[in-house]
Amino acid sequence: MRGKALGRHATQVRQPKVDVTSAFAYVTDERGFELTRHSALSVALSQPQPCHIYIYCYQFTPAGRESLAAVFDQYGTELRFSRIGDPDLERHQTCGHVTTPTLLKLSVAKELIGRYDRVVYLDSDMLVFDDLKVDHISFGSSPVAAVVDLDLSDTGALRRSQWVAGRDDDATTLGYFNAGLLIFASENWTDDCLDTYARALDQHDQGCDYKINCTSIDQCALNKTFEGSWLQLPASFNMQAGAKFEADWQSAAVRHYCGVRKFIPIAPFRNDSRDIRRLNAIRRILGLSTTRFSFMFEAFFRVNAMRKRRGSGAMRRLLAALG
Repeated sequence: MRGKALGRHATQVRQPKVDVTSAFAYVTDERGFELTRHSALSVALSQPQPCHIYIYCYQFTPAGRESLAAVFDQYGTELRFSRIGDPDLERHQTCGHVTTPTLLKLSVAKELIGRYDRVVYLDSDMLVFDDLKVDHISFGSSPVAAVVDLDLSDTGALRRSQWVAGRDDDATTLGYFNAGLLIFASENWTDDCLDTYARALDQHDQGCDYKINCTSIDQCALNKTFEGSWLQLPASFNMQAGAKFEADWQSAAVRHYCGVRKFIPIAPFRNDSRDIRRLNAIRRILGLSTTRFSFMFEAFFRVNAMRKRRGSGAMRRLLAALG
């Protein structure tokens, strides 16, 4: 059982609801802040006004946050900053591009649950293009909604699935979600979520039940926490980079550049013209340089997509099953 200092077992005090029923939230360290402000502005440009966005900062305070908040205010968005930390969660080992702040996703949710009906957590490497219509999602009794993880690698959670093997006899492989976008329903949240998550992190230190040579400790622990109780969202809510050469990538409401290579810096063969239009709009607002000749990047991207198509049959089958 966790100590009283962390407040895990105390009855949660429900704060008065605000007029805005949904909030969007990020957690980042200083290294990830540039991605975060780009992603947050993509939310501000796509969601109904007024919009509330929270950036929780791990072990740093961003410079110029007042001026950045003023920029967001021009687009009907209230941008707020806060420090966050939890030594009990931070002590777990992370690996590669998965950084310590990713362990604090549920801590972020708890900060906002009760003040909003819906809390949308996003990873910093996401670009949002369309209104997510969060208030229209019917949760039933589910505390969280997410998208199936699209990792079909030979070490991933779906490595033995029908989608990889090309079989039609196993429909039980869609029980593992990607934790890049999580939508929490305040009415279904229970105060023991963080304790369950903390135990799952401890268990993961001993071994992963989902993956081989696992590097996604936060995601696997979250799957354990909400096993059998999460709501599956359409893949468009979190179209992961493993599908970026498929047709679904072109119309996805959210593109998720999971992995080492992100949506910035812009690069040939990785960013298409849709990316560049979105990023140019964001960067103009931020007073940053923009990218010219988007048609050239589109041509490079299409060449890469054709080159990758032959080996992407499993991904197409999975996306077709997800609808």
